[in-house]
This record gives sequence, structure tokens and C-alpha cells, in this order.
Amino acid sequence: MKRQGKLLVTTILVVLVLLTFGALGCGGSTTTTGGTDSTGTTVSTDTTGTTSSEEPVTLFASRNNDPRSMDPADEITGTGGLESQVAFYERLINIVDETGTMEPGLAESWEVSEDGLTYTFELRKGVKFHDGTEFDAEAVRFTWERIMGIGTGAAQYWQVVEDIEIVDDYTVDIKLKNVSPTFLATLGGQRGIYMGPSPAAVKENEKTPGDWAVDYFVDHECGTGPYTLVSWTHDQELVYEKFDDYWRGWDGQHVDQIVHRIVKEPATIRLLLERGEIDIAADDLAISLATEMEGQGDIVLDVAPTTMLTHITFNLDNGPTADVRVRQAIAMLFDYDAAIEGAYRGYAKRVYGPIPSSVWPAIPAEAQRYDQNVEEAKKLLAEAGYADGFTLDLACMDMYDYKTIVQILQQSLAEANITVNAEFTTWPVLFEKLQQPKGQKPFGMAAYQMWAAIPDPSDILMWWHTDAITVINPGWGTPETDKLIDDANATLDQAERESLYSELIVKMNEDCPAINVAEMQHIMVYNDWVKGYKYIPYYNGLVNWYELYIEGKPVN
Repeated sequence: MKRQGKLLVTTILVVLVLLTFGALGCGGSTTTTGGTDSTGTTVSTDTTGTTSSEEPVTLFASRNNDPRSMDPADEITGTGGLESQVAFYERLINIVDETGTMEPGLAESWEVSEDGLTYTFELRKGVKFHDGTEFDAEAVRFTWERIMGIGTGAAQYWQVVEDIEIVDDYTVDIKLKNVSPTFLATLGGQRGIYMGPSPAAVKENEKTPGDWAVDYFVDHECGTGPYTLVSWTHDQELVYEKFDDYWRGWDGQHVDQIVHRIVKEPATIRLLLERGEIDIAADDLAISLATEMEGQGDIVLDVAPTTMLTHITFNLDNGPTADVRVRQAIAMLFDYDAAIEGAYRGYAKRVYGPIPSSVWPAIPAEAQRYDQNVEEAKKLLAEAGYADGFTLDLACMDMYDYKTIVQILQQSLAEANITVNAEFTTWPVLFEKLQQPKGQKPFGMAAYQMWAAIPDPSDILMWWHTDAITVINPGWGTPETDKLIDDANATLDQAERESLYSELIVKMNEDCPAINVAEMQHIMVYNDWVKGYKYIPYYNGLVNWYELYIEGKPVN
């Protein structure tokens, strides 16, 4: 069926569904029906919010896996659900470029007290949640109370908050326990700071009073954002529809509907892009695959620097990697140049510490650096009692770049008779493994990416704190290194912060809790009829859906 015909059928079915079921108060997962396109993907026909008699404009995007949760209090990771959440939920303030410049969001303005302990926000009037209730000062306080009451992913970003006081209906004072050099940037950052769900929706959907409706908001939403969740057919697709009462309005160029198709095979994503059945690959494609598409038809490769690095962390408590000499030896066996050329096709560069060069401070000159040195590595292994080698289990995301990196790791470590058995999984599954307590990590090594979601090194280095709520490292750290992190986050003196972080990096490099593979560039792939895309490194992996529009797309 031609696309025009599909849209007409969809519009007719939309009207029938609305007449039969009515509009949803808040977005949620529904059982959907509909036809299939030429790829066999089910196309949802359950929708709300579009009342125009004109055919709606639909943006088709791909993503690599099913989200884990739609709850911004719990799920804070890219590929875990955050890419969808940003269509539904919003921040008080936003970061608008690579320099970290901030602009108003749900807050129109803000002031900081002289002692740095009180942040006063004047809220925007006329903002509605998707259930029709008003966003106000009470909603800000309720969001904070819910995040801390649930106590999972987002809670770590609010630990510094002592209280949120309601000054009037549209003014809040956020009181801090101590000064925080990163609090404002955190509010504008990527993770853990989204306003909502609405207090009314939470209370209405609690199974028992005070449970914060945690089960309900796994697959439902009730934010203030431009789009609502209409349907979620697990492991197939998600459908978002524009929220007619969105406070920014719908003047100008936007799309009415977004269909987020879950396509796990990169080769299939490429085919769908080239055929125009997907407009944008909203999850990153493997750089090796993306670069092969350059110059093909209407394909655009948007390349930008990032704050992201790939690393392979060690199990520090069990097995051979509990010995620092073994960790250092593995770091010396790894072929970094092969990884940069093979996995990243040159769209990356070496990194010699736990933060990329795009994030301050620079890696100190006295910090130990690891380059490939097979003979020295073998000497260290012999000293540690592993001259004959051993076997390691590796946990890793099931993505093409990682498969290449793992192959290079396996080949590199084979030089010293070390066998690497790799288990490839989706990010949600790997994340569960990474969250296991210290001493119970079910792997010898784990490969994944880290990035700074705010213009500050704390956003990466905090994960190496032993008290990190969401533990995605193998349990590295001591009271001494914890104090360095804590002290750097408790002073406004920039020179002191740089000194503290530099000392931490020196200690980390010496102890070698991870192989820091490379810092890479970001490549977003889309068809040239997609307009309005802008990459902001602190929102890595997130798309500003409201700013996208379609212009000049061929009619098949």
C-alpha cells in the first residue's frame, strides 16, 4: 500500500477508536491493532489528540530495544527508556549547546542566594499535564518527594536537596544541604530531573496509598511534554501523538505523530532508512555501518564531538582481575589503535583516563598511561601467577561496535593465553548485571559507554563513588577516593575542584579499574527530509522531538 493510502486508513481508524474508547487522560500502553508494512512491523491505529481533518504528519524512527520503563523517577538511562521519556516529560531549565548555556524550560527564571543554598524558581503559568491538571509549585515539590520516596535512579541527583518550599502557586525555593557547584547544571541535564508525573495521576493509580504508582508508570506517562504515549506494543513499536494543549503551542513546523519502531538488526535499520520507511535512526547506529551509508541516496550523516567514552571495567573482587597486576597487564595487551580504526572507522581517538578530553580537567601528566606493550604485560601476569593464562567472562551490549571491540579484546588477550567468553545482551539486561552488589558481579569484565550529561566531570566520576545509588561500576573506590569526590562536589572553588579531581584520576589510573578504550564522535543518521535536528552532547542519545519536522519527503 502506498504511504498516502496508509495515512488515510490510519486517519479513519483513529476516528473510530476515539468514538469507541474516548481519549486517554494520560498516555499509556494499550493493545493495538492495525496493518503491517512491507517489513512486517505492526502499525498502531490507536491514537488520541489529532482532531484535524487533514492527514497527520508522522515521523518514523527506529530504536534498538524495548524500553525498560517510562518512569523518569526510576529509569534514567539512554536505551532504557529515557529517549522516549523526553517526548513526555520536561525539565525546569534546558542546556542549549555544547558550551553548557542554559535557558528557561518549565521555569521562566531563577535566582541563587548569596550563600549558594537557596535556588528560587519562578514557574511558567498555563502549563498542563497530559491529564489536564496544572503544573505548579506543588507539582515540583511532589516530583521531588516521589523521586526520593522511590529511591532508585533519579534519587542520586536530588541528594543535595534539603527541602522544597512552596512560596506561592508559581514560585518554589529549593533548599540545599550544602553548596553544590553542579546543581543548576544537573537540573538542566539529561538524567533524573524531569517534572512529573502529575500528582493527580500518581494518586489515582496507586495500588496502595503511598506506593507512588511505581507499577503503573512503568508503561504509562503523565508529563507536560509535547507528545503523549498512545500505545506501546512491546518489542515492536511505540506511538506518540501530539498533545494539543502543549504550552509551547503548535505554530510552525512539527510532526503530529511519532512511530518509534523497535528494530534490533542494524542491517534492517539501514534498509528501512534507504527505502524511506524510517526517517531517522534515533538510536545510534554502529559507526562502521553509518559510514558505509554516507553518500547513499538521501542519507545524511550528522557528525559531532561528544563527552562520551567507551571503557571495559573489571571485576575487582573476584577472579584473576582482583589483582591490580592482572588489570594493568590486560590494559597493556589491548590493541587501542585497532579498536579506533576497526570499531570506529577513525571517528574516535585515544583516551588516557576515566573522562574524555572534552571534559575538564585534562588527564594529569603524572597519571599512569596504558599503551599496548605485550612483553611487559606478560611479565606482570607471570608475577601475578598467571603465566599460563586463564579464562574471563565478559558482559557486553549487543551492538555492532561492541562486537568489533570484543573481537579485538579477544585477539589481544589471546597473546597471553587469556580466553574471553563474551555474553552479548541488551542494555537493560546488562544494566541489571552492573547493578549487582560489590563482590557479586556476574562477570570478569563488562563493556559499555559513559558520558557527561552535564558540563562537569562529576557526572562521570560520581559513578566511581562507593555509595552511588545506581552502581554501574564493579565496586571500585575507598573512603579516600570517596572523600575526593565528595569534597569536589562541596566547593565552588574551581581551582580546588580541578586539583581534587586530578588527584582522583591519578589514583584511578594507577589502580586500573577499567580499560579506557576511546572517546568517539557522535553520528546521527537520517533522511534529508528530516529537519530541525541538533546534537547537544549533554543530551547524548536524546532527540528533541518537538523541534523535528518533515519537509520534501517523496510520496511513494
